[in-house]
Amino acid sequence: MSQTRREFLRTALLTGAAANLTDAAETSGRTAADGAMPRRVLGRTKESVTILGLGCAYAGGGVSETQTRAAIEAALEGGVRYFDAAPEYTQAEERLGPVVKPVRDKVFLVSKSYAHDAKTAEKDLATALKQLQTDHVDLFLQHGVGLKPVSTNRQILGEGGSLSFLRKAKREGLTRFIGMSVHWPHTAALELLRASGEWDVVMPYVNYVARAQEEATDDVDFEDVNRPAREALLPVARRHNLGIVAMKVLGGHPGKLAKDYDRAFRYALSVPGVACALIGVRSPDQVKRAVRAAKGFRPLTDVEMKETLRIGEEMARANTSEAIILSRHREWDFGSPRHA
Repeated sequence: MSQTRREFLRTALLTGAAANLTDAAETSGRTAADGAMPRRVLGRTKESVTILGLGCAYAGGGVSETQTRAAIEAALEGGVRYFDAAPEYTQAEERLGPVVKPVRDKVFLVSKSYAHDAKTAEKDLATALKQLQTDHVDLFLQHGVGLKPVSTNRQILGEGGSLSFLRKAKREGLTRFIGMSVHWPHTAALELLRASGEWDVVMPYVNYVARAQEEATDDVDFEDVNRPAREALLPVARRHNLGIVAMKVLGGHPGKLAKDYDRAFRYALSVPGVACALIGVRSPDQVKRAVRAAKGFRPLTDVEMKETLRIGEEMARANTSEAIILSRHREWDFGSPRHA
């Protein structure tokens, strides 16, 4: 990516944040003052979602059922109404289901499938609905877009591909909306967005170290060096009014960016278009920390945003522990940083 384009994207982030967040900041202030969780509209879904979502991957592994239930109950008590899970998160959905069942009509439930074929995606959603004890989810995601070569998109989009089931599930009311969780590089996600206008939501990494790492390699196309320069994912999502949910807000596991928790949390929700910041938790105390950040949220000022971008770039260049963790996540996700 040329230096001119880098400068353009940086300026767009700074000016876009200020313009895009005015209404959201006012809404956040009103709801937080009332003791409720602030909300934002999730793009063209027109759904009002809490700006804090609970990532439930931890709920199914390495944490007792008692502790999981306590964390979910703490989230509900704190005003969180967005819960993100998946069948492969071991027992996460099985544990989440009974707790949210009494308030199902008040929560936004998300599940996912790694499958690229319709048959397996259908099986994954059926499993999710059974474990979550509900007849539908609010959002069903094509999981891990970017973890495998772009050529995989042909299967997703083709006859008998997973998108055909996502369409069917939405048509039949098994899910209200469809989308994708997105990993770096974003080539695959952008191709899926170009191929179909049916996606409602994208969920990429959103933190200031990942931003710097991605910008540093943005001129490299791992699939085809002869392709034209890629567009940035979030501007494309905003242009199509897609809902944007931020993941890896604290830098993945372990959340190294939690050392400067307010900066990490505020950055994610100061990126134009982001409606919800997803935080993975293991305990009620971690839930309460996230709830405090959400209820006290203030958009980064232009000065704070510039400083945050500078810090992220320095961490990426120095390959600090925060940057290493994100690189390792890409390797863990698929075994190679090329496709994660």
